[in-house]
Amino acid sequence: MRKSAKIITALSVTGLALAAGSAFTGTGLATTAGSAQFVGGTVTQSVTGATLTNLEYGFVDDATKTAVDQVTLTFAAGVLGKTPTVVLTGGSAATFTCGAIDAGGVSVCDAAAATSQTGVTSAAVTVS
Repeated sequence: MRKSAKIITALSVTGLALAAGSAFTGTGLATTAGSAQFVGGTVTQSVTGATLTNLEYGFVDDATKTAVDQVTLTFAAGVLGKTPTVVLTGGSAATFTCGAIDAGGVSVCDAAAATSQTGVTSAAVTVS
């Protein structure tokens, strides 16, 4: 094999290794997050009795986004007027009270006065 062919082959292999490495390390990471989402980590969500199209968290501490005091739920059609429940688990517990689902499919759930929940690891939503 010629010297130039060996160099091209070596550069190609190096390029593939770099591309593959960056594909595995960069997936799912971002330097900024939306104003209503957790920075880092994951929250497992389960839903019973309806189709949930969006779940958005509201925070007491807008800078660090660790203390949840509101959860806004958006549902697909067919649940108008029903009142969902949401239970967050992990960390410090707070009780959330949800309003009836409006014509836009939205229900806002607020934590009890002057409370919030930190260390959230999962959200369970039930509509009955």
